[in-house]
Amino acid sequence: MRQPGRLYTAFVALLAVVVCSGWAFSAASAVVSPTSLRQEEDYDDQIADANKDAQKIQNQLEDLESELEDTDQAIIKTNKRIKALEAKLPGLQKQLAEATERYNEAVVQQKIVADKLKAAIAQDKDITEQIAADNERIEQLKINLGALAREQYMGEGTSDSLAIVFGSETSTDFVQRFAAQHSAARIQSNSLDEIEEIAATNRNRGARQEAVREYIEELKKQADALVVEAAAAKKVATEKKNAVDAALNELDDLKAELAAQRKEAIAKQQELEKKQDKVRAQIRALVKKKLESQNHGNPTPLGKGFLSFPTKVPYVTSSYGMRFHPILHYWRLHAGTDFRAYCGTPIYAAAEGKVLWAKYVGGFGNQVMIDHGFVKGNSLMSSYNHLSKFKVRTGQYVVRGQVVGYSGNEGLSTGCHLHFEVYVNGDTVNPISILGPVPN
Repeated sequence: MRQPGRLYTAFVALLAVVVCSGWAFSAASAVVSPTSLRQEEDYDDQIADANKDAQKIQNQLEDLESELEDTDQAIIKTNKRIKALEAKLPGLQKQLAEATERYNEAVVQQKIVADKLKAAIAQDKDITEQIAADNERIEQLKINLGALAREQYMGEGTSDSLAIVFGSETSTDFVQRFAAQHSAARIQSNSLDEIEEIAATNRNRGARQEAVREYIEELKKQADALVVEAAAAKKVATEKKNAVDAALNELDDLKAELAAQRKEAIAKQQELEKKQDKVRAQIRALVKKKLESQNHGNPTPLGKGFLSFPTKVPYVTSSYGMRFHPILHYWRLHAGTDFRAYCGTPIYAAAEGKVLWAKYVGGFGNQVMIDHGFVKGNSLMSSYNHLSKFKVRTGQYVVRGQVVGYSGNEGLSTGCHLHFEVYVNGDTVNPISILGPVPN
């Protein structure tokens, strides 16, 4: 994956090779005129001076890269936390919905039981009032019967028919006394029947009231249990709501933090790229003059097949080209090709050449840079990045297919893979345009 400052490193490496490495030039190009030698010396002096200035800038760039690397890591961390929260949030919201539903169900059941309890208590009260009213009626009937009995006792002293006949002074008196006697008997009989009927009714009411009161006790137990259940459900629902609210608040904070980090990172990236562009333009112009003075002929396209694939089973996970940064939200060049390479996979030299360095480079992690010399008039270099371990050292000459290291996750990387870059005359090119054929 492309990181700030690496093209400049490639340019400096190219200069070092051009100035110091004679192995890449043919014997024919080594024979030059005194004028050419003076021109070469002038170019070398200019390049040396530019190198000194560039080194100062490079020190600043490395400081910026370090800051940007820390910012990138912070952004990645923040973004991961956001993604984790966004993935977690639906589960929390589902738990909240379920807890709220359980609480609402408990509240509904409480209402139902409360209504049943209220109705049962009202029924018990109504039965009590009915029994009390009928008991009052019985007492009144008993009082009436007692009064009637006293009147009879206090009267003639006998109730037989002869007493009624012979005790009457007139026929009218006889009729009245006979009617009164029979009316009293009916009243007594009716009153006794009513008392028995009311007593029977109240016995039934008592049994029904007993059942109602048992039902009331059961409803009270249910109500008490539902109070506990509703309280527990409410507590869970509150906890789930607090968890959702906390997650949403944290998500808002993280998004605000990410926005601030993104703004800072873009500003640093832009500052870095401006300085890099200045260095690249200066070095590219001097390298061009140097190449012209060395008379390697007119550069011609390298074509596919000059470089071999750096992995035994090449599988491209990310191609060369412009890429939209998913976090910073701007376009930038992905200046190489990413190959799938599980941790510890051997990485091979794409062609013979000299190892310019095998060292840790900011952003790239452990990097091997190989100079393949001039090919068809073009300076050709390749780099192998994010390695977990080196298998070669700086200054070593390697052959095609030689193991240069093992894949890893060093530098700005989110997983073990190989980030492979190719430089033609100091500029990165699409490695696929030169690689081939695919190994069997």
